[in-house]
Amino acid sequence: MSVIILLRHAHSAANDSGLLTGQLPGVSLSKKGFVQANQLVERIGKGKIDRLHISPIERCQLTIDPWLRSKYSSSLESFRVDDSLTEIDFGDWSGRKLSSLRREKLWKSVQNTPSQVTFPNGESFKAAQRRAFLGIERIANARGSKINLVLSHSDTIKLIVSKSLGMKLDSFQQIQINPASFTILNFSKGATTLSTINNMGSLKDLL
Repeated sequence: MSVIILLRHAHSAANDSGLLTGQLPGVSLSKKGFVQANQLVERIGKGKIDRLHISPIERCQLTIDPWLRSKYSSSLESFRVDDSLTEIDFGDWSGRKLSSLRREKLWKSVQNTPSQVTFPNGESFKAAQRRAFLGIERIANARGSKINLVLSHSDTIKLIVSKSLGMKLDSFQQIQINPASFTILNFSKGATTLSTINNMGSLKDLL
């Protein structure tokens, strides 16, 4: 069995500002986010983590840096930056205020029929789900794959969870994933189970 621990990055400066940043570079964590990142040192703890996979977006690296510098990371077998785990490319919507985007005609489709949405000069939800889930399948099926910590983004995690559980893409917005939360999927012989979602506890109590 392969265990996939999906961890959303900590609270970001964009979360504070109400911005949709997507794949834009240079977005740091907020003060709250740096506190969350430091708390993750003990929340992850020893955690029995065999392999770490992270999105290339800076806020993910900042989230895991304190744990990587801690004594707990010494038993980590491998660490990989994985493009399949990146945030959705929101195209022309990137960098805009959410309050402004909610007035766009496309917003209703984003919330209700995301399977039909491609962001202007950006990515579709279908394409984002496809590349993210293929990445998770590769991680889960890797030789000797055991316990994997996967650091990614809210929408990306929601797309992975919905696909793993056989949900329709148009229902994925019903899932909530908060900053610095754990969601755990277990992959075994073609079957996938969800053992926890949006959890703010410690891995020692979840594994």
